[in-house]
Amino acid sequence: MFMLATADHLKVIEQVVEQTDIPIRQFYPTHMNRNLHLFEAGIEYAKKGGWIDFTTSSIPKFLEEGEVKCSVALKRMLEAGVDIGQITFTSDGQASLPDFDKNGELIGLQIGQVSSLYEAVKEAVLSEGVPLEVAIRVITSNPAAVLKLKQKGRIEAGCDADLVLLDDSLEIDTVIAMGKVMVENKLPIVKGTFE
Repeated sequence: MFMLATADHLKVIEQVVEQTDIPIRQFYPTHMNRNLHLFEAGIEYAKKGGWIDFTTSSIPKFLEEGEVKCSVALKRMLEAGVDIGQITFTSDGQASLPDFDKNGELIGLQIGQVSSLYEAVKEAVLSEGVPLEVAIRVITSNPAAVLKLKQKGRIEAGCDADLVLLDDSLEIDTVIAMGKVMVENKLPIVKGTFE
């Protein structure tokens, strides 16, 4: 296994960009909020034109160990002058969320939650004062642009009709996926894995 020294962070990617014709946007570093040093390196990386991603699924232990909460990370990035178009949130939804002891031994496994995306954006708006129209981009148009999903991430003719309607308190009221109502008046209309 290849490990970078703690202070190196994104150095390998930056060296590739500097020494080759590979553009910085060919890379998409994630989990950039897992500790303060990596987060701060992410600020500089994004200012050079790179995308950075914050992972919204977490456990209290990660936050205690220095993980930067996504809502706080978003606000701090914007205050540092990072363009909102450089920032995304992902959830690791339904993927493993390992927990290790101080010796690096696995002691438990949790599951990343897709709902953490919504919660992190809501918290950025309500607790950190990030405008909704700015915060929402990190889970809509920005990841669609990074992943080149041309029909996702925005409301426009020819795009998929994926919409989430919120009430005044930013609670989810209605969900429409590919033009089909899935949740209405906060009640699921479509249920089951493959419905």
